[in-house]
Amino acid sequence: MKTLYTLALLLFTTVLAYGQAAPPTVNFCGQQYPVPADAVLLSPYEVQAAKYSLLLIYVNYPDLRNGAPAEYTKQRMKKLKGNDLQEITCFIQDTPAKAFKFAYQTEKGLAYDVLAYGITKGQPVMIQLTLDVDPYSNKEIPEFARQFVHLDK
Repeated sequence: MKTLYTLALLLFTTVLAYGQAAPPTVNFCGQQYPVPADAVLLSPYEVQAAKYSLLLIYVNYPDLRNGAPAEYTKQRMKKLKGNDLQEITCFIQDTPAKAFKFAYQTEKGLAYDVLAYGITKGQPVMIQLTLDVDPYSNKEIPEFARQFVHLDK
């Protein structure tokens, strides 16, 4: 009987240990960021939440210099039938960067894309942030996404 209780206790603690898995994380430039409880990790570099989606993209230096972010933005804008393309300045993890912003119509209303690009921590990157509000200040950018891209210091 004592063996049965010991076995049951061992099984119970094993189930509890597996039930408390670490929260998912997204890797950006060698650092892990825990995904908020209200968001889902779609891939190692993509996070989806109710009011935003975030995609972290690594690019090659030549592609960055040869205008790949601008071309990607134009293709995405054409695909989504976007309008009001604006070039803006922003920061990628406190490093000055450039970005494009445009709006497009969805079944839920207007959506806004911010496509920021630059070099941070020695790595050329592009960040695609899609929001359901116009990001004219940092207040409109969710806290999790602000760790990666923000409009002012």
